[in-house]
Amino acid sequence: MRSAKPSERPFAPRTYGRLEQVTPRVYLFRNVVNSVVVLGDDAVAVIDTQVNAPMARRLLAHVRALSDKPLRWVVNTHYHWDHTAGNGIFREAGATLVSSALTREFMHTRAARQQAFLASRGFELGPEPCLADETVTGEREIDLGNQRLILKSLGAAETDDALAVHLPQEGCVAAGDTVMTGSFPMFGQPVMDEGLMGTPRWLDTLAAIERLQPDHVLPGHGPVAHEADLSLLKRLERYFLDEVGARVSRGMPLSALLADLEAQLPEWITAIPVVWGTPRYAILRVYRGLVQGEGDKPGWQQYKPSAIPCSDPGSVSAACEELTTVASFQTAAQEFAEGGDPGGAIAAARRATECLPDEPAAWVCLADHLVRGAAHVPSVLEKGDFFAPARAALHHALDLDPGYAPARLALGRFLVMSAYRNGHDPTPGMTHLRHVIDAAPEDAALLADAHFYLGLAHRTQADERQAGAAFAAALQRQPTHRAARLALAADERH
Repeated sequence: MRSAKPSERPFAPRTYGRLEQVTPRVYLFRNVVNSVVVLGDDAVAVIDTQVNAPMARRLLAHVRALSDKPLRWVVNTHYHWDHTAGNGIFREAGATLVSSALTREFMHTRAARQQAFLASRGFELGPEPCLADETVTGEREIDLGNQRLILKSLGAAETDDALAVHLPQEGCVAAGDTVMTGSFPMFGQPVMDEGLMGTPRWLDTLAAIERLQPDHVLPGHGPVAHEADLSLLKRLERYFLDEVGARVSRGMPLSALLADLEAQLPEWITAIPVVWGTPRYAILRVYRGLVQGEGDKPGWQQYKPSAIPCSDPGSVSAACEELTTVASFQTAAQEFAEGGDPGGAIAAARRATECLPDEPAAWVCLADHLVRGAAHVPSVLEKGDFFAPARAALHHALDLDPGYAPARLALGRFLVMSAYRNGHDPTPGMTHLRHVIDAAPEDAALLADAHFYLGLAHRTQADERQAGAAFAAALQRQPTHRAARLALAADERH
């Protein structure tokens, strides 16, 4: 029987991460971010600890199922939060945390920017990750019992603290975010001056990995890498270094450079799937490294065109000119959305907040169209352009009226859907949904939605009994609630 695609079972129980055997004693835990499990005769090591505590606990359960040997070591390949957030879970399990000295420093000094960046992309992160118990400068060897791990500080790649773990007996190198596969690479987050910054440093780091002659390279994101994957990554880096550098040398301003280069991107680049990184960000990273103006704020990308689409200001003004109520603005925004103009819908909703700033319903309308607009862009990086102002709008609505049920529902829905997709804790969203349910609004559709999303929260927690009860409650309030029916049907086929 053909397996159902995720799009055919949109609210089904989910598996967060899966374990893939690379060699008899090395496993890759595939998720939004990868982790590596290494088995020795005497002990076990884990490389990178996942994006949040719930994912770390899932990874730990897989480790326990693989081996009853002591979990002795955890290695962080670099400082990014999505690779270190589970450190505390593994320390509690008895592991000693190891990173480069630079990683330990960056985890302390760069935590606030990392948290703000990932939170704006819909990730709930919890407390700051635990710092390493021991640090490496240069190279260090760990022995798990007939299993050597050689930790090598390699220099700069996506971050300035790239560390690789060579497993010579397995023919593997765990590379962290120095290598990313399966989608367009993230060539450096926009909150730090690092990554593909106009120099060949990252290429030099890749060359250092290749000199180890591994059979398998275990990337920070994506499937196991081999020669073709490394060749593609190097080709991409050389392309953007050469093409952006050539235009900078001709004095081309950034806006013109973006328009010129994006229009000429070859098919071998545009065919690469987009999840996090994008060609535009590759251009911006290289440009940032080559051109830094006087007064630029250190560490931050100075220019990034918003992913929120523009709309014709005249058409938005004409549609909104005589509107005086939130309901009329909502209708105008919906008409833009139904006409395939998400930018116009967002602009009309924003106009409502300008004309009626004290109406919480206007801010909920804006948040709704921002979240809907995010569905039109594939990159998680770009979705943050929509998510951050959407959350701000909902919080503002609740500042105006803390008991406003539609705002509570919208914020609860946003938080729960993020948790459902990413495997993190849905509790913050559940708090808002229960507030809606306890208030017992007369709006049956509102109450049904609250029960439905509460069901998805329970499903995220793998509590199918309570999930089923919540979906049934949604249908009791609104028998035509399609999402609740799909969720129950998906459970029956799971």
